[in-house]
Amino acid sequence: MELTPRRHELLSTYLLGIGTLFLYTGYSLQQFIGESVIHSIHEKSPDTISAYAGYYGAAFHLSAFAVFSLITPSLQHFVPSKWFLTLASALFAVYYLGFFQLNKYYFYLTQALMGVGYSFYNNGEGQYLSEHSSRRTIESNTGIETAVGHASMFFGGIALIVLCFLLHTDGGTGIEYSDLQIRFIYGTMFILNIFSVIVFAFLPTKQYDSIASKSSTVVPSFANQIKQLLKAFQSTNLLILMPFFFFQGFAVSFLMTVYPTTLSFTHAFKTDIYIIGIYSVSMGLAEAIGGIFLRPLLKRAGDYGLYVTAGFNFLSYSVVIILAFLSIPNLSTFGPTSSPPIFLTPSRLLVFIIGFLIGFSDFCVTMARAVICQVAVPDCRMQVFSLSKLYQSGSSVVVLLLTPYMTIYIWLCVLTIFLLIGTTCFVIVARRTAADRQKHSIAHPSQAQLADKI
Repeated sequence: MELTPRRHELLSTYLLGIGTLFLYTGYSLQQFIGESVIHSIHEKSPDTISAYAGYYGAAFHLSAFAVFSLITPSLQHFVPSKWFLTLASALFAVYYLGFFQLNKYYFYLTQALMGVGYSFYNNGEGQYLSEHSSRRTIESNTGIETAVGHASMFFGGIALIVLCFLLHTDGGTGIEYSDLQIRFIYGTMFILNIFSVIVFAFLPTKQYDSIASKSSTVVPSFANQIKQLLKAFQSTNLLILMPFFFFQGFAVSFLMTVYPTTLSFTHAFKTDIYIIGIYSVSMGLAEAIGGIFLRPLLKRAGDYGLYVTAGFNFLSYSVVIILAFLSIPNLSTFGPTSSPPIFLTPSRLLVFIIGFLIGFSDFCVTMARAVICQVAVPDCRMQVFSLSKLYQSGSSVVVLLLTPYMTIYIWLCVLTIFLLIGTTCFVIVARRTAADRQKHSIAHPSQAQLADKI
């Protein structure tokens, strides 16, 4: 029995979401626990790897992602989207295998390869959706894929809680991982990634009335692509937006690597094996709630929706900075510390609140960037997205390389400065592009998110 075009679209969309869920569940988990796992390995065998290799490896990962984010859009004219996705997932799987017998050279190499895979995935996801959605169904399909595939924070947190419960021993602590625990956790990530590879490899390829089939198939010359990239790079709006993209890079590094690492190194959580899982679940809930409640509010805000989004991001992250300053020991970015925080006693409830606010802020800033990149330089949208990722990843690389020398208070000062400057610059460009933004209303973020991925 042959499926109708709409059912074929839904099947393709749900399969893409399921593959993404398998891929991102492992990815988010390894980002959260990477530095504390590496620290545990270093404590047992100092010659195996640096104590701060988790920070340095993330810098390798983001450097490769930044470079290939500029290259990958040109490759979409020659490589089918499903194979972009399959190759991306395979590169992630190769990284997880390294933890069965850790070698520092293999670790850094596969971190870089995972960055390449991440850029492949970003391009392949949006490309595949455009091939299996019409202009009438693109918003619905993108919403379905996002809801299914990007629930990884929530499910990843639950998975980590379950794994910690099964592997915990009475003599263990929350910041120490035995060899068995490491192999079991990363083996689970590898298995999830294999499922992702299988799903992506068998994605349907038949197209009906898709956006991609209706688009021009003319491949732009390399010279024209470079010209467009330079035009975007030199544009006034993009130059003004640079601090906003820098802030996003710092914020992503903080939420994915630095803050979860401080939880593992804080004395109050020394025996709390579930704290990272609780943090991940709270972020996942925030992303879901943001999609349910914020989008209708933005629709009612009309032309002011972009300002509302920026305002929510500013307020939520300001509270995060204040709570982090009051509750995180200053030296907890370096290693286990028994130093007390300034005022607030660290607790699961406080971590849940901070995680929720970080997740909500991340949802807001992602939506805001998706829209502003479409209208900042209207003739060079794809190049603007690529450069925004380059600026974001570049700032992440710099700050992660410096993190072994940065206390949490220095980290929070950097975040505060760029939150203020970045938000101001964002509002300036929003005002400069008000006319163009009416054509790409923030009440329809799914279209913006699609453009962000391709």
